[in-house]
Amino acid sequence: MRCPVALAVGCTLLLGLGGASLIGCGAPPADGVPNSRAHSTLRDSGALAPEAAISLDSPTTLERDGGRPRSIEAGAMGASVDAAADGAGAMGAFVDAAADGAETCRAATSYPAPPIGKTDYSPYFYMGAPTGAFGSLLDLQRKAGLNEVTLAFVLSGGNCSTDGTISGALPEIQAFVAKGGHVKAAFGGAGGTYVESECNDAASFASAISDFVDATGITDLDFDIEQQPALTDAVNTMRGQALKMVQDSRNIDVTFTLEGDPAPNGGLNSYGISVVTQAVAAGVRIRRVNLMVMDFGDMAPGTPLAPIAIGSLTDGNAQLMKIIPCLTTEQAWAMLGATPDIGQNDDREVFSLADARALAAFAMANKLGLIAFWSIQRDQVCGYGNCSGYNNANFDYHNIFKAVVR
Repeated sequence: MRCPVALAVGCTLLLGLGGASLIGCGAPPADGVPNSRAHSTLRDSGALAPEAAISLDSPTTLERDGGRPRSIEAGAMGASVDAAADGAGAMGAFVDAAADGAETCRAATSYPAPPIGKTDYSPYFYMGAPTGAFGSLLDLQRKAGLNEVTLAFVLSGGNCSTDGTISGALPEIQAFVAKGGHVKAAFGGAGGTYVESECNDAASFASAISDFVDATGITDLDFDIEQQPALTDAVNTMRGQALKMVQDSRNIDVTFTLEGDPAPNGGLNSYGISVVTQAVAAGVRIRRVNLMVMDFGDMAPGTPLAPIAIGSLTDGNAQLMKIIPCLTTEQAWAMLGATPDIGQNDDREVFSLADARALAAFAMANKLGLIAFWSIQRDQVCGYGNCSGYNNANFDYHNIFKAVVR
């Protein structure tokens, strides 16, 4: 969406009988939304930054038609006066349009944009999964130097409540945080019963999320939505309304982790677009939209996956700029995250170490908002528990992706 924000964002208006043009556009003032740290799955961390500048995608110019040569005779002055009047009327219409466009942009960006240039790194930590690479969160922190993880998953505990997967491990989580760690809590996932599926309305779902936040102190929340019954417009609308309530009362950060389709016409599928659109309509301040760049469709073994993931992210960038009016390309990259499934995927596809290096380089070059992967327990040589099948040593993928943190 092109936004005529000229007058509202501090542009200088250059006037003349031949037309008017905008020069020297600046940024709107920050709206004073408090900073917070809150997310929950495989996405990002970090405090929210002040609202970033919204720029015009190209210089906007109001031009009159090129006139025919006129002889200087009776009536010429009248024609000039008429032309000036026409120009003034056009300028008045332009001012009105600029004001309307500015209000649209302000409404669409009423929450702080993610800090451009900061890539968060938060691989999934699958609660309870066995691994031979480390024994606990603290042991992981010592051995790998990893200070941020996404804890997976929060599911239904029955009767519109959360289960104890994460809240039952609070001593270990708190010890990790006390040593400088940061955790996100991921709701949902591929299996199990989602909390929202057992809630009758937005208020009850909001209450369940609030109870989780109060019990754990975790405000960085991610919603990994993969099950189709939880992806209908009705559920997406209810979820967006609930998240708005909790965001207003608990100042949570919200990330959505959603399926990423390959290009062309990739990025978010129609279900994911509905999730994001309904949340924006409810007034949710979305921190990240994290694309699961994995399981693209059983491509032949040996097919590099990084170019496919990058194509999906590129299409996702364009989609975010359509869903959220006046979002710049840079802001859209800062809102996007990428989560590959390291090594062997659920089909024949393999996300190799070379793919990891290529995706990390792309993330740094484009200032992507988040890099995560599934999962840190799999980032090990095979022998005990799940593994990628392609590690030469423990933490090979982590040692590549950690470069995105600058």
